[in-house]
Amino acid sequence: MRKYFVLQLKRLLRILPPVLLVAAILFGCLGVVYDGVLALDAESNQQTKFQVGLVGTTGDAYLELGLAMLGSFDATRFSVEFVQLEEETAQNKLRRGELSAYMVIPEGFLEAATQGDFLPVRFVSSVGATGLVSILKEEMTRIVETILIETQKGTYGAGDAADAAGADGSGVIYNISLKYVEFVLARSKMYRVKQSGVFDGLGLGGYLVSGLGVVLFLVTCLSFAPMMIRRDYALSRMLCARRIPAEIQLLLDFAVYMTGLLAIGGIGLLLLALSGRGISLLTVIKGLPAVLALGAMSMLLYELASDLVSGVLMQFF
Repeated sequence: MRKYFVLQLKRLLRILPPVLLVAAILFGCLGVVYDGVLALDAESNQQTKFQVGLVGTTGDAYLELGLAMLGSFDATRFSVEFVQLEEETAQNKLRRGELSAYMVIPEGFLEAATQGDFLPVRFVSSVGATGLVSILKEEMTRIVETILIETQKGTYGAGDAADAAGADGSGVIYNISLKYVEFVLARSKMYRVKQSGVFDGLGLGGYLVSGLGVVLFLVTCLSFAPMMIRRDYALSRMLCARRIPAEIQLLLDFAVYMTGLLAIGGIGLLLLALSGRGISLLTVIKGLPAVLALGAMSMLLYELASDLVSGVLMQFF
């Protein structure tokens, strides 16, 4: 049994240098792809704020005060930037992709709102806009509509109730309006964000290293195909005749195979840890069981193969 294990180790050492060279090239490609994708992500427009144009607010002191409040205190200032524009300028910017959308507020909007009549606000986006722009439109219009209608009901309802009770209705309206403004500005404190499922604080870099590392590691397993795929089982039958069962042979083969895979995977993870890409030595230790699992799956595929071509194709797909 010991001689069989040593024999398999010698076979491994014979093919290990070219396999290490292939692995070095593949993991070098991983580093290039990693840096390139992170650079593109840093320059992507997805990292910038949504720019939404507002048409028809110039000269309206209350609307300008509201916009200044949004830009200074409201939680939307981190994701949405409101820009006051003329409609023609907004149309040109939307065509050039400099605006995500723009809203046209009709004249006399606030005056009509104080009388309980909300004039329609026109929301304009590019043709066929999907994804975050459409979500922005749906959520923004629904939230604004809800806030306007409900606060109006509460404000004037409280004022009418105060007048009916002989109290100062205007003072009640003023105080409750301030309370509504406080609630609206603090609405982000009304909910908590909970990450469900598998989450360990990984950013884009961590997901790239994990996903591309698994793919390239499995591709590296292809290099062991000539050693792992058997065409002749004469030696295995002879060992079985000498009371070394197939299960023991399989375990010895797996131990040799994992020695090679751990050498490649360990070196790859160690290089990532030393490259300053946010991979710690603890992560390297945590990654070794994943290497064992991937190696076991790879060996299963090799054991199912009867020839080199089918084994390589099965491993690749």
